[in-house]
Amino acid sequence: MKNITAPIQHEVQAALLQDAHTREYGIEVMDNNGIITLKGVVPSREASERAEMITRDIAGVQGVINELDVRSSDTNNE
Repeated sequence: MKNITAPIQHEVQAALLQDAHTREYGIEVMDNNGIITLKGVVPSREASERAEMITRDIAGVQGVINELDVRSSDTNNE
């Protein structure tokens, strides 16, 4: 059977870059035999969940480990 690890990783990266809600965050994508790990910083829980949903929808993805760090830039320091 062919090693499909690299194509899945590239497909996930491309999908995240094509989505308006996730493209600007530079999410790192790592693949371990179809288990995708997402790393990086996003501004909201919604962005984290969106990245995970997009990843799960990719053919060949067996599971997602979401290690995205949610850090809001709106800290209300007024």
